[in-house]
Amino acid sequence: MAITKWITYQKERFPVIKYAILVSAFTVSGLALSYLLTGSNFALRPQMFVVAFTVTFLTFFQLRVADEHKDFDFDAKHHPERPVQRGLVTLKGLRRLAIAAGFIQFFAVMSLRVSLLVPLGLAWFYMWLMTNEFFAGDWLRKRPILYMITHMSILFFTDLFITSCHFMVWGLKPPMALVFFLGTSFFLGTVIEVGRKIRSPQEETTARDTYSMLWGRETAVKVWISAIGMSAIFAIITASQIHFEAVALTVLSLMLALCAFCGKKFLLKSTPSTSKSLDTLSGIWTLTTYLIIGLVPLLISTI
Repeated sequence: MAITKWITYQKERFPVIKYAILVSAFTVSGLALSYLLTGSNFALRPQMFVVAFTVTFLTFFQLRVADEHKDFDFDAKHHPERPVQRGLVTLKGLRRLAIAAGFIQFFAVMSLRVSLLVPLGLAWFYMWLMTNEFFAGDWLRKRPILYMITHMSILFFTDLFITSCHFMVWGLKPPMALVFFLGTSFFLGTVIEVGRKIRSPQEETTARDTYSMLWGRETAVKVWISAIGMSAIFAIITASQIHFEAVALTVLSLMLALCAFCGKKFLLKSTPSTSKSLDTLSGIWTLTTYLIIGLVPLLISTI
């Protein structure tokens, strides 16, 4: 059945539940921050969350579709087991879904405020540049750090859209403190990106498309820990803007220690199990950070 192949595809390439949880935390965090920074006179509405979540979730799906297109030849050579390469789904089918997602995003935005088409258009434009690898694909691929930075920068535009669903709807100027939220999101994206591409020797392939292969396992883990540390710094600064830095510092310091321990454990015993733990921790760290600078202080402020 047609639905079965798409269920299989999402399990392998775009796990819906995982993305839904992270995007929900991401969305609530951004909206809560905008609300807490602009005062309680400008209320949060359920529709703001629905629109921000829908557009952001579909943006991440569109990014996956874009990756399938630009990486098709590379994956055909090095990852023939992937859904598109083995014929489970087609690029044409994915493209139709991505276009349909675009229409849903457009009408979702129109249902809330027409001016939100501006941040949505900026996100679409940057995604188009990413799909074309900024017209310097070969040059960027030889510089993995710059490649990662240019691709993680899409988070600036998703952040802008999410927060715009509050401050722009109310006709407010964006709070300058949201700059720290942008920094937090950028490094959280880096944590997830690096964490999912640190593998044990048994998992490496001829593709050489993991950071553990490109940089060596020790350097890759150091970069991962550094990204966690930088995201913690920006998160604590963000929390300080809403007088929640003490809690953020305590929680994130304990989590950072756990991540450092697991990173060291992986280096001492590099197995599929310990590499998987880094990927899992990346998600937990990201979820915790978003909750601690958004939803938790919002809930406490309402008590």
